[in-house]
Amino acid sequence: MKIKFEIEKLKQILINFYNLTGMRFVIFDENFNKILAYPEESCDFCRLIKNTSAKSKCKLNDRTGCEICKKDNKLYIYKCHAGLIEAAAPIKMNDMTIAYIMFGQICEKGHDRSQILGYASQYTDKTELLTDYVKKIKSKTEKQITAAANLMEICTCYLCLAELIKIDAENLIFYLSNYINSNISSNLSVEHLCSVFGISRCRLYELSHKYYGMSIAKYIRKKRIERACQCMKNKGYSIGAAADATGFFDYNYFSKVFKAETGMTPGAYKKTLNR
Repeated sequence: MKIKFEIEKLKQILINFYNLTGMRFVIFDENFNKILAYPEESCDFCRLIKNTSAKSKCKLNDRTGCEICKKDNKLYIYKCHAGLIEAAAPIKMNDMTIAYIMFGQICEKGHDRSQILGYASQYTDKTELLTDYVKKIKSKTEKQITAAANLMEICTCYLCLAELIKIDAENLIFYLSNYINSNISSNLSVEHLCSVFGISRCRLYELSHKYYGMSIAKYIRKKRIERACQCMKNKGYSIGAAADATGFFDYNYFSKVFKAETGMTPGAYKKTLNR
């Protein structure tokens, strides 16, 4: 999938984050390639580690952090393999993760830095230099880390709304998502979608798993139930009307799918709205 990045405008946002928090922020594309970072260079400690055999672990660590935030569809705060704190958040459009934003290379105030030093000593014998670099690692309180992570997550919505990161309009998956959202009450069978977009079943399944993280049938059921909830909540639809408006013409099947997706029956959900 081809993604367009407004590099200069994105850089200014990362600079603003850095000026506010003193932490390094990075944007990765959907394939976990670094698009932009500020400051451009890693901190001294991380740069030293990346020049050893631990470099592959650093790359894997970034990739794993991105994969987890994509899978869970939310912000992910964690410790890297060297014991430093990082946070990653997915940047989404039309329910698709199209990029990632991350900060890291810090430790929590009061953290025992000897653990970081002990880990890094496995990969380099530059003890004096390493000790100096470990002392220089920036530290933040737990509240500061959480606040910065929450602001970063909020920013992910703005990046797409302001079109600083956007999908090339020629991308098939972009049109597929729009088509599903615009025709949620119509025929969205695999056969129909393949016919509309002129693609094979295998190609449709491949796109769905890659960008939605699930089968196309499951994704459509999920979107239909989300829309049904919106209908009942925002438009005062009856349960039957909400089912009809989202492509469910068998009430029993609608009730079964609704409970599987939300954990409650449509009737129980409706009652929660009247409280």
